[in-house]
Amino acid sequence: MDINKLEDKIDYLCSSQQKLRGLIAKDLVVVQNRIYSQLESLTWLQKRLALKGQLPPLRGWATSPDVLLRLHTHIMKVQPKVMVEFGSGASTLVIADAMRQNGFGKLISFEHSKLYGENTLENLEEEFLQPWVDLRVGDLETWSGDHLNIENTDEPRLWYPKSFLEDLECIEMIWVDGPPAATCQYARYPALPALFERLTASAQVWMDDTVRQEEKDICQRWAEDYGFDLEYFPLEKGLGILSRK
Repeated sequence: MDINKLEDKIDYLCSSQQKLRGLIAKDLVVVQNRIYSQLESLTWLQKRLALKGQLPPLRGWATSPDVLLRLHTHIMKVQPKVMVEFGSGASTLVIADAMRQNGFGKLISFEHSKLYGENTLENLEEEFLQPWVDLRVGDLETWSGDHLNIENTDEPRLWYPKSFLEDLECIEMIWVDGPPAATCQYARYPALPALFERLTASAQVWMDDTVRQEEKDICQRWAEDYGFDLEYFPLEKGLGILSRK
C-alpha cells in the first residue's frame, strides 16, 4: 500500500475516533444531567411528603420524580376538592398525601389491574391515606364514545367501566396515566370525553408521558375539540397540561 494512502487512512481513523469519543462524552453528560435532575426532584419530593414509609419504585412504568414533585406542589397550592386519576400507583400516594396535608379533598382513582389495585390499596392503608382515596378497580370495557382510534376498526377500543363515572361531579383536576398504551391506539383519549360535562369551569387535565407522540396527539385533539389551552413541560417522560380558557 502507498505510504501516503496509509497515512490518510490512519488520519481518518483517528479523526473518526475523536468524533466518536466526543459524541460519547456528550451523551454521558446528557445522561448524568437526567439522573441528577431526577435525584434532585426525588429529594425535594421526599421533603414535601409526610409519608412514614417509602414510595413504590419510580422507574419503568411509574411516573417520574420530577412530575410527581410538580403534581404534589400544584395540589397543595391549588387545593382541589375533587380529583380523578386514571392509573393508580405512586401518583395515588403523592396526591393523597397532598390532600391530607391540605386537610380536605377526594381522589377518585381508576385502575383496571387487580394486582396494581391491591398494591395501591395496601400502600394507602399502610400510610393511613385510604380515607382520601376512592379506589375503583374493574376490567376495561368496550368504549363506544368519541375516540381517535377510528381507522383500525378491527382493534377493540377499551376503557374503564362507565359505571365508575355515575356519581362524579365538580371535578377540578384530572390526572391521566392510564390505561396502558398497549391497550389500543390512543388508549387514553376517552378520559376527557367521558368527564368533560362533569368538570368545573377552572378544571385542568394533566397528561403524563407526552414524550410519546400518541399522548401529544391526544392532548392536541383535546385542546382543539374542547377549548383548552395546552402547554408542554420538558420533564423526563414529558407532561402536558390543559387548562380551560
